[in-house]
Amino acid sequence: MNKLLTGTVLTVLLSFQAQAAEPVTREHIQQVIDVTDAATKNRDTAGIGAYLSKTFKRIIEFDYGDKYLAKVSVDKKKYLELIDEGWPTLEEYGYQRENTTINVMSDGSSGESYSTITETLSLRGTKMVSKYREHALYALENGQPVITQISGHTLLGDTMREPGE
Repeated sequence: MNKLLTGTVLTVLLSFQAQAAEPVTREHIQQVIDVTDAATKNRDTAGIGAYLSKTFKRIIEFDYGDKYLAKVSVDKKKYLELIDEGWPTLEEYGYQRENTTINVMSDGSSGESYSTITETLSLRGTKMVSKYREHALYALENGQPVITQISGHTLLGDTMREPGE
């Protein structure tokens, strides 16, 4: 009986180690991108939050010409609060991801993606288009692929009223 119990415990422990050692793959990253993009298009804050790590950081950079760079960083809780509060103020919202490149670290411990994000929104009757370059980092957390950080670089010239407005 002791041998059976010991064997079962060892099998369970080894299976947990095997799960922890599972590498991040391109498929993991693409899955996270697909699910969070769908959640974004549906203004589903909880759907986005489910794929953000516990230690998630969102970093946004704004260029002010050649001389200045402003950088804002928020944690997961604040990020989700901001988007949850912001979406109801928008009359229209559109989201599109293009030019995505996915890289996985050679040891499989993490990965990254680079994309161009275009958001089209209408706020108080004014339609605007915003384009930014997104860099996202990914890892496995409790066996689930998650986003650990998103940084984006928005050029002031990329945020504008819709053409003809």
